[in-house]
Amino acid sequence: MLVKHIVKQGLLLKNAGALSRAAYHGGHGPHSTMNDLPVPAGDWKEQHSQKNAKYNAALITGILVLAGTIGFVKSSGIIHFNYYAPKSLD
Repeated sequence: MLVKHIVKQGLLLKNAGALSRAAYHGGHGPHSTMNDLPVPAGDWKEQHSQKNAKYNAALITGILVLAGTIGFVKSSGIIHFNYYAPKSLD
């Protein structure tokens, strides 16, 4: 019943224009140019080494947490890692 009313009144066609990209963004305003892009500044090698040190610290921390978690699970006996084939019950 509701679908028939929507189709009959043409509400889908009336609202389709409002949902278009141009209507959503307003269709006006200044256009972006190459001058609006950020300009690199400073020594790239220094910035790269600082970021790389931070990323390496995060990687080492993650590896240590993983190793600690596996060690804790193994020592607590929560999980059996099945290193060997199971022995026969006979």
